[in-house]
Amino acid sequence: MIYFDNAATTATIGSPQIFHNPSSPHALGIKAERALRDARKAMAASLAMTNKHSTANKTINTCPEFEEIIFTSGGTESNNLAILGYVLSKQRCGTKLIYSSDEHPSILAPIRFAIERGWASANGTGEASLVSVSHVNHETGDINDIGRIASETKKNNPFAVIHVDGAQGFCKELICLQDVDLYTFSGHKCHGPVGTGGLWVKKGIRLTPLLHGGGQEGKLRSGTENVAAIVQMAEAAHTMAQNISANHMHVAKIKAIMQSLRDVLPDVHENCLSSDVSPYILNMSFLGVKGEILVHALSEKGIFVSMGAACNSRKRTQSSLELMGFTPEIAQSAIRFSFSPFNTLAEAEQSHGIIASTIKRLREVIRK
Repeated sequence: MIYFDNAATTATIGSPQIFHNPSSPHALGIKAERALRDARKAMAASLAMTNKHSTANKTINTCPEFEEIIFTSGGTESNNLAILGYVLSKQRCGTKLIYSSDEHPSILAPIRFAIERGWASANGTGEASLVSVSHVNHETGDINDIGRIASETKKNNPFAVIHVDGAQGFCKELICLQDVDLYTFSGHKCHGPVGTGGLWVKKGIRLTPLLHGGGQEGKLRSGTENVAAIVQMAEAAHTMAQNISANHMHVAKIKAIMQSLRDVLPDVHENCLSSDVSPYILNMSFLGVKGEILVHALSEKGIFVSMGAACNSRKRTQSSLELMGFTPEIAQSAIRFSFSPFNTLAEAEQSHGIIASTIKRLREVIRK
């Protein structure tokens, strides 16, 4: 099996055995609460390790406070808490939402929900402004210059709040968080377990909680924490953050092998909007072969890729690539490879040959 769908979910590292309730007053509960606190510190430290930006020969390395880390069930809940939590906290004055139409569904859906109910306006009016942007595009791997976007936005509007969906960038790409107020991370995108994630909420940013109950997670996310999974996520993130440079170089070599499919096949299009693209994601169109057909054909050969975000796989709406301006032909023939430090160069070489022969065969069949 060759698994090149790591942008959808990654294999899990580690398996700690902690199942006690951190809100319980007995010794085991206190032990769990300490483990949760340590995990919160580890996640803040991982963010700090990837939060570096040089300007005027001076390195800025702002370290998020561990109390500002809120654990959730994953990226989708974190994005909803960031967007709807902020909009609801500003209901009296209204919120102007600024975003791009090619963002992940977990950004677009809560924005649409808020607009439909009259709580906010899209790129329009409102005393409060929330800018929501992905660090790395989930379809193409294009990297947004978050430091520049946040800095320029704050120059024009010092009171604007910047929310970054870091699901595809966390512990994979360096980022400047200096002017960022809210940052989403997802456990299963960086080799933590599914069902874990979180939101960094900079001190001073007020959110209205979406879940109510026992008041866990600083009263922003009620519900008993899954301590074992959170600890596992924190350990995985720490490992990824520590090795961010080495991992980056390794997956870049894998991506280069897969990109060379352009050299052996005609009518191949690499789909991205800039020259600054993450090596973890490669979106390619093999014209004349529908992406859905190719995904299934490769699956039968033990190579697992996708047509893009798993959250979009059951929808019949216009694709993210089309919203970005790519033609329907390119969008319909696109597949997404997404890599992990645990993928090997040998897997890439093997996949290269299988994919090339599969596309040649499919094109011949389709022509007939």
